Amino acid sequence: MSMAVGEDTYLTVADADAYFAARNVVGWATAPSVAREAALLQATTYIDGSYAFRGRIVDPGQPLSWPRRDAVDSEGRFLSGIPRRVEHATAELALTALAGDLAPPLERGGKVLREKVGPVEVDYMPDAVSGRSYPLIDLLLKPLLRSAASHEVKRA
Repeated sequence: MSMAVGEDTYLTVADADAYFAARNVVGWATAPSVAREAALLQATTYIDGSYAFRGRIVDPGQPLSWPRRDAVDSEGRFLSGIPRRVEHATAELALTALAGDLAPPLERGGKVLREKVGPVEVDYMPDAVSGRSYPLIDLLLKPLLRSAASHEVKRA
């Protein structure tokens, strides 16, 4: 499979390999190359679909959210290219993607209204949050997000 940074993904397999080697994460290196590529693609898709970044895309025809123009981080520093935080978030999500789908069918969680044990039945409050959250990814990307005042994460 041929992947291009900026076209398909935010990070090459070689860069992800180096990222995890520096952190002594063995599970990444033992995965087949094709699985690592697929995980990086899935991570990039998840990031682009889940987060609203500051600035505007450079070219209306570009396939990914980065690079961006007029993008600054929470400290006011101008960003060019693909920020290191986006690369790191892509790597971390790709590691998670090796273990399974990043956006599986939604499950209601947290606010159980009623639970019956036999035969099993669960009812959730209407405002129960569905889906998964990735706190590390949220922390990595937080300084790049549009809602700087509240640092809210936009999830699809």
